[in-house]
Amino acid sequence: MTERVYTDDELIRRVWDVEEIKKLVYKRGVYIANGWQERELKELWVSGAEKKTAAYGRNTGWYVGMDAIAGWYVKPHGAGYMAYEPASTGLVELAGDGRTAKGLFYCIGQRTEIGPDGTAKALWIPHKAGYDFIKEDGQWKIWHLVEAIDLVNEAGQDYRAQNPYPDYENDPVFSEFGTPTVPCLSHDAAFNWWDDYPPMPEPYDTFTDEISYGPEGYKPPKGKHYGAGEGRNYL
Repeated sequence: MTERVYTDDELIRRVWDVEEIKKLVYKRGVYIANGWQERELKELWVSGAEKKTAAYGRNTGWYVGMDAIAGWYVKPHGAGYMAYEPASTGLVELAGDGRTAKGLFYCIGQRTEIGPDGTAKALWIPHKAGYDFIKEDGQWKIWHLVEAIDLVNEAGQDYRAQNPYPDYENDPVFSEFGTPTVPCLSHDAAFNWWDDYPPMPEPYDTFTDEISYGPEGYKPPKGKHYGAGEGRNYL
């Protein structure tokens, strides 16, 4: 990373930028709670030249491009639907050139939906969220986002009785993600953090695809780690 010397005014600007980035993530949490997915994409995500390279990912891949993201993310929800994704442990690395930033947050997510028979199912969805941010016209916007879901467990149920292998085809949280633009098992929830994805952001000078939280920056974990022989497509 290039060594840079900043003036006092530049340092103040950088501190302010980090706070603005955190506020952007926290604002997204409010939008999710209010069911404002369409408004979120219009107001908090990129809207300029980077629309085509915007990406939203989960354990099974990424949707690339704002049109593709909106196609699955913006959907009607019936009465009784609730979703909360409060973000905590915000770790933000601002690029040396100040044009982009990376952030890693943890979310104790919750989702409740009413079924056709009128009964509700409440799910805990804890996950890491890795963000790439870019400044557009002086405003920070979400560029890439990947959510590594560690588990999906019904509220009040014994986690120990759950199958240790996620059911990516039938679990409601994983299956509603549909068929992404770039399919890839980026985070195998059977081993929680064994794959360390998304990785913690490190200091950097200028954004490159190699460090992206979009699909172009994904790298399968090296080695056998626990040596269990059960790492699916990793081992």
